[in-house]
Amino acid sequence: MGATGGRFDRSASGPAMTRSIRPVGRSDTKFVLGMVSGGHFVSHVYLLAFPPLFPLLGAEFDLSTSQLGLLVTAIYVPQLVLQLPLGDLVDRVGAKRVLVAGIAVTALGIALAGLATSYPLLLACAFVSGIGQSVFHPADYALLDTVAGDDAEGLAFGVHTFGGFAGSAAAPVVIGGAGLRFGWEIALLAVGAFGFVYAAALHLTTAPVHARRIASDAAEDGEKGVDDGSDEDSSGASPFGALSLVRRPDMLLVFAFYFASMTAIVGVQSFATVFAIESYGFAESTANTVLTAYLVCTAVGVLVGGVLADRVRFEPIIVGAFCLSAACLWFATAAVSGASLAVALAVFSIVGLAMGTALPARDTFANSFVDPGTAGKRFGFFFTGLSLGAVVSPAVLGAVIDARSTAVAFALVGVVLVLAASIVVVARFELRSRATTVAE
Repeated sequence: MGATGGRFDRSASGPAMTRSIRPVGRSDTKFVLGMVSGGHFVSHVYLLAFPPLFPLLGAEFDLSTSQLGLLVTAIYVPQLVLQLPLGDLVDRVGAKRVLVAGIAVTALGIALAGLATSYPLLLACAFVSGIGQSVFHPADYALLDTVAGDDAEGLAFGVHTFGGFAGSAAAPVVIGGAGLRFGWEIALLAVGAFGFVYAAALHLTTAPVHARRIASDAAEDGEKGVDDGSDEDSSGASPFGALSLVRRPDMLLVFAFYFASMTAIVGVQSFATVFAIESYGFAESTANTVLTAYLVCTAVGVLVGGVLADRVRFEPIIVGAFCLSAACLWFATAAVSGASLAVALAVFSIVGLAMGTALPARDTFANSFVDPGTAGKRFGFFFTGLSLGAVVSPAVLGAVIDARSTAVAFALVGVVLVLAASIVVVARFELRSRATTVAE
């Protein structure tokens, strides 16, 4: 929670609130964190549901590589548009019911893809799945913000992020393996069905902790006659009222940080193998080892960073990790001749560990700008920047590689990382200004 708000106090829920929102399901922090992180696992499995099946889908529908790639794009496009209004919805009706609906919708898209008889239908199903995907970040972070205390929010963000990495790692094995053994139709139907089961489990076992806090905050504001008259609140009467965030310099800083950091992260993930082949002359199998080392170390770094983020302020973690990553990438681009596999593994392992360590601190940084009752729309806004970076990065860096080289592209990624670190330094002064204003 931001500097101006506290955590949800379950003891504050009085009889009136108990009558309006029945305490169904468990509300303890570890359970809610586990269920939300499990949902993040499911989300990332669905984000990568199609790539492991590309050979089968390409043969079935006679598709080109670009047509196959559009299936992934179709999942991401709705997130660019819907995360912000759905985040606003989260702040109005509660995160749990929106998250349950989102899991069901994204599962529906994947399951229906298993019944598709043409490429246009596959694209439509991917788009439907993307609509459901738009829910996860605003709803997840609203729930985590509700149950995680200030002394454990870094760990909560780390576990949540690790759940996503685990889902990304599981998708090729589970979906690709099922596709080879049973066919792509059964693979998509089965993994889609699992999403419905998980949505039902979340609905039946998890308490509406975020909705309770909304009710509690509304009751307190009503008793105190609170009406701050802010632009954000006054514009929030419509589903797209949260668009007022684009007029806030502090919100734009966080948006720009998420965009820049994701541009760099996706750039390394997308082109590390190409860089190792073209710059170092490695065979494809050897180059994939470099990418694997990067991804494994990123996952380890996320867990380390979750613990660290609860003990150290986010600025030194993010600035140090991103500047170290940039330095390693610049070293990698300078040592393009005669680099051994050991050197490449060491460099990309350090980059992965550093970037992973920064991710929980990234979310605590963003949470510093979240006021009570705004977690859904603000995280929706921030993660729209992240989604935009994920879409833009491969296209821009791919164009740089075509025009120049992978070495130039990775040097540019280092520059983007330093830019992201600089945004955090600037934002620190903005936070100090906010704190001074509140104190006055």
